[in-house]
Amino acid sequence: MTTDDAELSGSHVSLPHGIGPKRKWFDWRILPVVALTVVVMFVLVRKLAGTEAFLDALRHARWNLLGVALALLGAGLVLAAFRWIFIVGAMGHRLPVARALDAMLATWPFALLTPARASDVLRAIAIADLVTPFEGAGSVLAEKAIDLQSLCLLTLVGALVSGLQLPAALAAVVLVGLWIGVVALVRRRDLLIKLPLLRRKPEKIEQVLLAFRALLHHPARLLLVSLTSLASWVMAMGLMYTLLEMTGAGVELGQTLALFPAAILTGMVPLTLAGMGTRDAAFAYLLKATGWVPVHEGALLAATFGYALVGTWVLAVVGIPFAIRFVLRLGRARPGQPPPPPSSEAP
Repeated sequence: MTTDDAELSGSHVSLPHGIGPKRKWFDWRILPVVALTVVVMFVLVRKLAGTEAFLDALRHARWNLLGVALALLGAGLVLAAFRWIFIVGAMGHRLPVARALDAMLATWPFALLTPARASDVLRAIAIADLVTPFEGAGSVLAEKAIDLQSLCLLTLVGALVSGLQLPAALAAVVLVGLWIGVVALVRRRDLLIKLPLLRRKPEKIEQVLLAFRALLHHPARLLLVSLTSLASWVMAMGLMYTLLEMTGAGVELGQTLALFPAAILTGMVPLTLAGMGTRDAAFAYLLKATGWVPVHEGALLAATFGYALVGTWVLAVVGIPFAIRFVLRLGRARPGQPPPPPSSEAP
């Protein structure tokens, strides 16, 4: 994606291009990504499943299961909020559940415009009255690292059970490399601070790394965050399986738990909008590679497209009023001061 990440400088905040009150509300540079997403999804429907099979799966879907999917989505959101709360708590700050949910929903619509949910760093600005922006940004980065760990672990276990050596090996390499990188950043941050672009703000680097240092120094808190992250992603797997059952794709629970985490990891590559298309193609490929049958391609794509619709777009729509309030509050904040805390009134 092409939208710039949030730039934090002291307590003055520069929003991504296209979000700030003095910037354009639409970035035309995202159009090629949107076009590529549409093309990939169109090709998948036409070539992999067939338009008629895809539409037939939608016509005969068990829509009564949609409530179960939404309940799993809500449970996953609450678990994700506690995951973040536990990280902030390890840093010595208290983040109320309501504030965490408010910040997450306020920044969710921007996730549609940034690669790999880079807009989540904006959550640091939403809680700037509780945690300094750089510390808040570090807490979000630590959360992403723990989530990557969870997906790698799920992929590793699932791939080994399925006999897929290559995905298992890649997941293991990413997992080991992740923690080598984290430990190196924390233990040798003195070398990081000496880099030309970072030497001017050593205290800011310390603030960003505070969340990682806190988790490494408190193994029990790190374990709690890791378990909460795993639980949140298990909810996501349950959501996917519910959608597969709803469309009659013929994919079993074991197949979903074994292979869909790897598909999510593939969807994090910033090629298409919110991973749509790449995640679906990866899951279809992994199912074929394992030789597990029966799998009905039309119903499979209807379910995986539904995962993006329910898991991303529903929360993005719900988050619109929160996002509007967040942007307006940020526009009223004076430079050099964090935005005021949100009111207790509903948006």
